[in-house]
Amino acid sequence: MNTLIQTSHEYSHARILKKTLLTLTVVLALTVGRVNAEIPMLSWTPETNGVYDYGTVPVGQTVSQVFTLTNNGGSASAALTISISGSPMFTVTSDACSATSLGPGKSCGVVVQFDATSSGQLTATLTANGRKELATASITLIGTGAASRHVYWTNSTYPGSIGRADFDGQNVNQGFITGTASPFGMAVDGSHVYWANFYGGIGRADLDGQNVNQSFITGYANPAGVAIDGSHIYWANVNSSTIGRADLDGQNVNQSFITSPRPYGVAVDRSHIYWANQRGDAIGRADLDGQNVNESFITGASSPYGVAVDGSHVYWTNSNYTIGRADLDGQNVNQSFITRGSDAFAGGLAVDPE
Repeated sequence: MNTLIQTSHEYSHARILKKTLLTLTVVLALTVGRVNAEIPMLSWTPETNGVYDYGTVPVGQTVSQVFTLTNNGGSASAALTISISGSPMFTVTSDACSATSLGPGKSCGVVVQFDATSSGQLTATLTANGRKELATASITLIGTGAASRHVYWTNSTYPGSIGRADFDGQNVNQGFITGTASPFGMAVDGSHVYWANFYGGIGRADLDGQNVNQSFITGYANPAGVAIDGSHIYWANVNSSTIGRADLDGQNVNQSFITSPRPYGVAVDRSHIYWANQRGDAIGRADLDGQNVNESFITGASSPYGVAVDGSHVYWTNSNYTIGRADLDGQNVNQSFITRGSDAFAGGLAVDPE
């Protein structure tokens, strides 16, 4: 009997609690609905988790995007103000939202341009603020500038020039840099282009062709090949039978860094410098500090000119119209790795990195 009475009381209590919770839920829903109906709710599109990414844009180019601001709330925003903060490479170029009161269910548009004037990732924040306290929305903008890629070459017929084209072969400019003196051999890093003026010194210019210095390094003796690494520039002095070296800023010039019989092409990797030893019909090699010079690191060449190196092999051009190849340790020499046309003079040589 007592058990039945207790069970009945518990059941009644549970029903009362259930009704109370249901009532509270309804009241809360009505309250939220009423509140939402009384406030503006602004949002930007397109976006992904509050972010819009312009992607990678070549330096010098611009990309524009239309952003739509929508009021999903139940009341107008009152007069809007649009602002952008962060990188100055993002600018608002069209604004149909500022000074507008955006009503419920209404939208307006803003155009933001990303101007990739330098490389690297950049960010900005696009914000809309209404006169009402809760009328606000923001979105993070991301854009990445990518340095434009080019192909450079030497036009060696006196006086010669440095040519340049886009990486896809467009916009060819045979006189990208002029005032040279029969350039033979060139190299490029992340900020400069370098070349050897056979009847002058080592030249240097910015990658855009500005700040040309035809005598960046002087004291030459008919320089030919040029190579660079992370800290130095190297070149072959054909008529003084030496290989020169200097810091990348042109300081600490050493025209006799390495002595070698009539060197021509030069190449460098992370541990060695290689050169074409024409008089010795060989490929020479030394440590990057100029020690352990081996004039006959690879023998059997035929008046070699150009030299190139990758992560596993060293290559060279022979005057008998072949291209040779060997392992980086000098083994497995093949003097006829590639046969060239009999009328081709190949002074320059390059290979894609691995």
